[in-house]
Amino acid sequence: MSINKKLLWFCIFILMITMISCSNKQLESSIQSDRIPMVMIENYLYLDTGEHLSIDIDDTSLIGTITSEVSDSEIPVKNNQSNFGHVGAQYASHERGIVVMIDNEWRLFRKEKLTLEKVLELSHKGQELSWNDFKSYDSTEIGSGLYILRYEIDESYYLLIGGNNPRKKPAYIRLVKADNSEKYIDIRENNVEEFISK
Repeated sequence: MSINKKLLWFCIFILMITMISCSNKQLESSIQSDRIPMVMIENYLYLDTGEHLSIDIDDTSLIGTITSEVSDSEIPVKNNQSNFGHVGAQYASHERGIVVMIDNEWRLFRKEKLTLEKVLELSHKGQELSWNDFKSYDSTEIGSGLYILRYEIDESYYLLIGGNNPRKKPAYIRLVKADNSEKYIDIRENNVEEFISK
């Protein structure tokens, strides 16, 4: 092969590497800028549901104002910080989460949803699992008599944590099959991977 051909192939190779590298950077940038709008309040991240609520909020429900922002490709790390701008926007507590005043409408934000991957990861803590391990996830209180929180995971599973007092160890932490509430395991004692593979 002549030197010119070798040089030509080398240049083509370098050009291809450069194009692939640029393409990967653009894809990464695109993925980051598609991050869901979120706000950090009282050390918890609340994610935009996209739901606009036509409600009246009284002054007693107002709990703060967005005071700083990060870029839309970042995750807020400070309280009262958003990744969607709107510095100065008020937010309030709501029975379904937090509402933020955006463009003269209240928009609903909720805590992050619990996933099976996270349940699997948390199950490795065994008997050390506590109520606090689940505080950052969206839940619904369903107990009457006992303190019980339900965490929707997906159409196949949900998680129940129950006990007398959230300051004490939970009586149970159950991963439950959504189509049959009689099929469940306590994730502190049983193998989660085995349960979900059945």
